[in-house]
Amino acid sequence: MLDGETMRLRTRTFGIPAHSLLTSSFCDLRQDNLLVLTVATRETEGFRRFKRSGQFFNYKIQALGLGEDWSGEKGSSAGGGLKVRLLKKALEKHADKENLVILFTDSYDVVFASGPRELLKKFRQARSQVVFSAEELIYPDRRLETKYPAVSDGKRFLGSGGFIGYAPNLNKLVAKWEGQDSDSDQLFYTKIFLDPEKRERINITLDHRCRIFQNLDGALDEVVLKFEMGHVRARNLAYDTLPVLIHGNGPTKVGRGPSPRGKSERGARRLSLLSP
Repeated sequence: MLDGETMRLRTRTFGIPAHSLLTSSFCDLRQDNLLVLTVATRETEGFRRFKRSGQFFNYKIQALGLGEDWSGEKGSSAGGGLKVRLLKKALEKHADKENLVILFTDSYDVVFASGPRELLKKFRQARSQVVFSAEELIYPDRRLETKYPAVSDGKRFLGSGGFIGYAPNLNKLVAKWEGQDSDSDQLFYTKIFLDPEKRERINITLDHRCRIFQNLDGALDEVVLKFEMGHVRARNLAYDTLPVLIHGNGPTKVGRGPSPRGKSERGARRLSLLSP
């Protein structure tokens, strides 16, 4: 029996002319053309858990910044221009690789819930060159809320903790970065997304229905565990989707121990089951 997400995917794809599905940008993506980049300045337990989950699903992961000083938010992997600087440098050697897909994600509070094949399939079906995670809450500048495009269904606001795209498009995304390591990466990406010309030129969309990325901040009540094929998946009940990456952003850290925040503690206990 097909779940709701699979049925919707087939409905949306059916009837689309074959030539529109087989353009060079949206050809059948191969797993060996996928590279996962992340920033980790220290080998924390969260980073080791991220690596274990990636190895479990056979992802090819490259960590940037090990040993560098962190200038982002204290005790957090969210925020920080250091991530943009390191990504910009890493993309220099990949800028002309049109078939290379790069997933850039936080690591200290992220786990994989499925493998590269599903990730690439969902990226292709998004039919955009760059897909950012989406969030219920706007951060860091609430004054930008009115500038966001309206959405009829799904989460409206950009989250910088995870995004995926073709290498040349990601290179365009970060090419103009001249900020400081302590600046906000999320604000930088948000301003690009809110510029209609840049959004169209780079071809950016958001993962409004959490098909690829599940940010937990503000969304704990939407997520439950689903047991299938001998492992655990997180299902988003609001959109009937099975996200590929789970991000315990904000106070909802993946694998966190007891916390005075009831929801955060409950969500952390749920997600600790996702660790291989």
